[in-house]
Amino acid sequence: MKVSEFLGTRVLDKNGFEIGKVVDMFVEPKKGVINNIVISTGEFGLRRKDLEITTDDIEGMGDYVILNIEKAEVEERVEEAEEKTEKPRVKLEKSD
Repeated sequence: MKVSEFLGTRVLDKNGFEIGKVVDMFVEPKKGVINNIVISTGEFGLRRKDLEITTDDIEGMGDYVILNIEKAEVEERVEEAEEKTEKPRVKLEKSD
């Protein structure tokens, strides 16, 4: 399978619930190995939330990418990733 064919593949949790789609991947070209995939959990143009998944979390790949974790765990990881990347808010005050 070519990388271009893999992008856009639907991702399912271990119970068959749709999580999102593959939007990127990290490949080790010399070995021909996929290290990680990035899935988008956003829907229909709403705020897109991406999550990097390791191959340890993947049960199988074909017409779908099937994870060996549940949707709830994916959602937790997305929230954790957002907290880590959240930018601090700065309060600006007018000085005299």
